[in-house]
Amino acid sequence: VLWLMSDQHHAGSMGNAGHPTVRTPHLDALAAEGFRFNRAYCNNPICGPSRCTLMTGQYPHTHGITGNDIFEYGRTSPLTVPAHFREHGYQTALVGKGHLPMRWMEEAFEYRRFSDLCDARRDDPRTCHYFQHLVAHGLGDAYDLGQLPAGHPGQGMRAFTSEIPREQSLETWTGNEALEFLRGHDTARPFLLKVSFQRPHDPFAIPPELVGMYPPDTVDLPDNASDFFETQFAGKPKFQQDYIQGEKGYPYRPQDRDDLRRQMAHYFTLVTEIDTQIGRIRDSLIASGEWQNTIVVYLADHGDFAGEHGLCLKNLGIYEAIHRTPFIWKWIDGPRGESNELVELADLAPTLAAAAGLPPMESAEGRDLRPVAEGNAAGLRETFCEWEATAHDQGTVFAVRSLRYRLVFYINHPDDGELYDHETDPGELHNLWSDPASLPVRDDLTRKLLGHVGQFRRKHSVADDRKIVRDDTTALLHIHGKKWSELSAGLR
Repeated sequence: VLWLMSDQHHAGSMGNAGHPTVRTPHLDALAAEGFRFNRAYCNNPICGPSRCTLMTGQYPHTHGITGNDIFEYGRTSPLTVPAHFREHGYQTALVGKGHLPMRWMEEAFEYRRFSDLCDARRDDPRTCHYFQHLVAHGLGDAYDLGQLPAGHPGQGMRAFTSEIPREQSLETWTGNEALEFLRGHDTARPFLLKVSFQRPHDPFAIPPELVGMYPPDTVDLPDNASDFFETQFAGKPKFQQDYIQGEKGYPYRPQDRDDLRRQMAHYFTLVTEIDTQIGRIRDSLIASGEWQNTIVVYLADHGDFAGEHGLCLKNLGIYEAIHRTPFIWKWIDGPRGESNELVELADLAPTLAAAAGLPPMESAEGRDLRPVAEGNAAGLRETFCEWEATAHDQGTVFAVRSLRYRLVFYINHPDDGELYDHETDPGELHNLWSDPASLPVRDDLTRKLLGHVGQFRRKHSVADDRKIVRDDTTALLHIHGKKWSELSAGLR
C-alpha cells in the first residue's frame, strides 16, 4: 500500500481536475490508471484533527481531537489504519509529516522519518529528521518553515524564495527518504508506506532553482476572487467581514490581483514539485516490479483557498475550497474513471482495509468506497465537517455539504450563518442564510447536521453504566436502594 498525501492541496489545482495552469503529470497518470472522486470532502478543515480522522476512519466528534497541538496527547490510541495493517503482517512506514499523537505513531509505524517540527520534541528540534538533515548540511539557520524572524520577506504569510537549495528542500528530502525505505524494505512482508508531503501548506517558500516555473502573469485567478477585491465579503457573516477588513485580521490579504497571482505562482510551484517527487516514487515501484501489486491513494488533509474568494490559506469559515480535497485511487485490478458522488475522508480507513483483504476496522465510521467506484452503490446524500475555530471569534463551526447546497452553522453565532446553492452559485458568493425563500432548505440541512454530530460514539455511555451494575457483584456498588446491614453481612 502506498498512501500518498499532501497538506492543504486545493482539489482543483491539478491537471487531471481541469486546472488551466498547474502541471501535475504524475498525478494525472495515476488518475488515468486509477479512479478519481471529484467530490471528496474532509471531515475537519485543519491538519491534526483531519489526520486523526484519516488514521481512524472516525469523525472528529468520535475520536475527540479538535486541536493541532497533539504531539503529547497521552490517551490510549484507537485502532488506526497502519496499526491494523501492522497487526496483519505489514511493514508500516511514515515518511514526512505525521501531525498525530506520538503515541499513535509509535504504535502504528515501525519506520518513521519526520519532516515537520510538530513531530519533534519541544526541547530538541533535531528529533525532527529533516531539521537534523539541514543541520548536518550546515543549513539549520536557513530553516524557514516555522515562525519567521522580523524583517523576513515571508512576513505576513507572503510567498518568498528560500535559502535552502532544491537538493536539500523539503520535497526532495521527502522523496529521497521514501525511496530509501523502498530500497531497504523487508521483501518478506508487504508494506504500507505513508508518504506525507508537508506542503503546499504555507509558508509558500520555493527553492531558488524553481523561481519562474510559473510566471505570475500566466496565473488566472478564479472568478470568485471578486469576493475580496470587489465586495469585501459583503453578505457574509459580520465576523468574517471584520476578520478580512480589521487591522489584526486575516493573516494574508493580497495588495492587489497581481500580488495574489505571485502568491499562487509559488503555491503551484510547490504542487508541481510534490508531483515530481511522486513521479520518482512511482518510477521506483515500476522498476522493482511492485507497482502493479500496490494499492495507491493520493489525497490531502484539507484544501486551500488557492485564489478563491481572493485569498489563500484557510481558517476562515468552511468554504468549498477548504472542505473539498483530492482523492485519487489505484486499486489492483480495480475500476478506472471518475465519480461525482459525494464521499469523505473518513472512508479511507475501511476502503484500504477492504482493498487489502484485511478484516474490517469495526471502530471506523466511514465505508468501503469500492462499490461506489464500481457503480454498484450511491455516494452520500450529505457530508459533514466539524471545526473548533480559534480565529477571530468564529467559535465552533459545522458545515454540511449536500448534492446541491452548502450550509455553515456557527454555534457562537446561530443567527449569522451561511447557505449557498451550488446549482446557481458554484463560487459561493451569494449567502442565502437570511433569504426567506431558502428557510426550508436551511432548516432541513440544520436538522441533518444536528443528527450527524449527535450520533457520536461515546467513550463511556449509560449503557456501559448499566452493564457494570448488572455484571459486577461487588456489594458496595449496589448500596443504593439497600440497607447497609443487609449488604455488610456478606462482607469479610
